[in-house]
Amino acid sequence: MLSLSDNEFSVINFLVRNFTERLTIRSIAKKLGFSAAGVFNILKKLEKENIVIGQKLGTGLFYFINFESKIAAHLAAIVLAYSEDKAEINTERFRQAKAAISDAKSLLIITDSMTFLDLAIPGTTIISKTEDEVIDLLRKKDPELMGILKKGAVLLGEDKMVGIIKNCMKGY
Repeated sequence: MLSLSDNEFSVINFLVRNFTERLTIRSIAKKLGFSAAGVFNILKKLEKENIVIGQKLGTGLFYFINFESKIAAHLAAIVLAYSEDKAEINTERFRQAKAAISDAKSLLIITDSMTFLDLAIPGTTIISKTEDEVIDLLRKKDPELMGILKKGAVLLGEDKMVGIIKNCMKGY
């Protein structure tokens, strides 16, 4: 049985939310405020469990989530549902959406091209996109969507968001 420490959870969370970046042990350690040795040990454990993959490019070793692993995909869904800045939004009003992710200021709703949601939430910017539009914008590293992904929490459709990230990674 796999058990994760808070630091291991933080590394997985960071890798999932920053999938567009090439992340080394040092860059992960610096961003999270961990020691490089600690991150090295975490990544080696996660690599042994097939949750992360290290890829050598030139002289660098870059790490990313192994979305081909069911365990890694489930862990990605869990970390996406977690955020310290989670806004309290009633999801009943947009249950027909494929997925929704929110940070403190914005709500991204992913729908099919036929569904129109007329929502207004005071103090929140509502962004409605199709799955293909989200994939395209994330591949282009759209700052607004990347910001929501990095800081937000998935309110519904965790598996759909994991699928979107997995699909986006094919472009990197």
